[in-house]
Amino acid sequence: MDLEKLKTRRLAILLVGIPMLLAVIYYSFFALDRYVSVAQVAVRQTGSNDAPQIPGLAVMMGGLNPASREETLYLREFILSNDMLKVLQKELQWPEHYAKFWRDPLFWLNKNAPQEDILKYYQRMVKPHFDEQTGLLAVEVQAFTPEFAEATLKVILAESERFVNELSHRMAREEMTFAQQELAKAREEYELRRDALLEFQGASNLLDAEAAAKARAMVISDLEAQLTKERAALKGLTATLSADTPQVRQQRNKIRALEQQLESENRRLVAQQTGGEKLNVVASRYRSLTIDATIAEEAYKFAVSSVETARIEASKKLRSLVTVVSPNTPDTALYPQRIYNLFTLLVGLLLFYGIARFVIATVEDHRD
Repeated sequence: MDLEKLKTRRLAILLVGIPMLLAVIYYSFFALDRYVSVAQVAVRQTGSNDAPQIPGLAVMMGGLNPASREETLYLREFILSNDMLKVLQKELQWPEHYAKFWRDPLFWLNKNAPQEDILKYYQRMVKPHFDEQTGLLAVEVQAFTPEFAEATLKVILAESERFVNELSHRMAREEMTFAQQELAKAREEYELRRDALLEFQGASNLLDAEAAAKARAMVISDLEAQLTKERAALKGLTATLSADTPQVRQQRNKIRALEQQLESENRRLVAQQTGGEKLNVVASRYRSLTIDATIAEEAYKFAVSSVETARIEASKKLRSLVTVVSPNTPDTALYPQRIYNLFTLLVGLLLFYGIARFVIATVEDHRD
């Protein structure tokens, strides 16, 4: 029985006593106070009406619409990226601050450590949290002095603002560049079609070949009506006069002249299979060129309108970083939470001790 108690006591000391003693020693003599500076920001854009409402100071800022979730998540990843760390290393010599406090073994950083290790440590000390309901991004920075925590957070926010502005302006520039490229193509096509039409008008010596063809058709129609009328008059004359009378011969000459004129006009208007550039062919080509030029002109007008629309839409989509809660200078250290951590560790160790005793008892029962 005494042996059983001894085993139980040893197990308790091993699983609970020793880890708790080490934790008490660490939190009493080695753990350094870490100060936390916090700020809350939001990415805003004009022309968005489908995002959640943001209370507090953000509501007071008129003209700003709720944040875009996608851009805010981009910003969160950028804050945790190596690019942001390089900015901090350049402006604040960021690793040197944490390398000075070597007494805390769990939070000491070797300033000569590989960049990958420095990045992992940076991501432990900088925590951006995105709130799905409000759309706010809370950025928390831990440091061993209040001033350095605040300075680090200010640099992060300044670089974040530059990132958001560059991202939104890049999107706007891409939209405008695409619209302007389409406008240049439409203008080039329009000028090409217009020049082709002008060249054809100069070659055919006709300003409007289609109108000329219609006028020629009206002339032919008038000639046919006049010829029909004169033929009817000839029939009337031959009914009362002989064929060799001057009146009949004159009427026949008149009819012959009309027929020759009509035939000439028809040859000029209608192209035969072996004919050349007849007026109907010229009018058909003119009509085709006119349609092409009109389509190109409408496309050019639409492209001009598209550029203006793209400019307006791009200006509406410009984003900015709004600081809802400014970085603070902490007065007291938030971490480590010694009593809370020790109590949590004790509860965890006791649970682990209970599970270990249960497992050992089960094994011994199976042996018996």
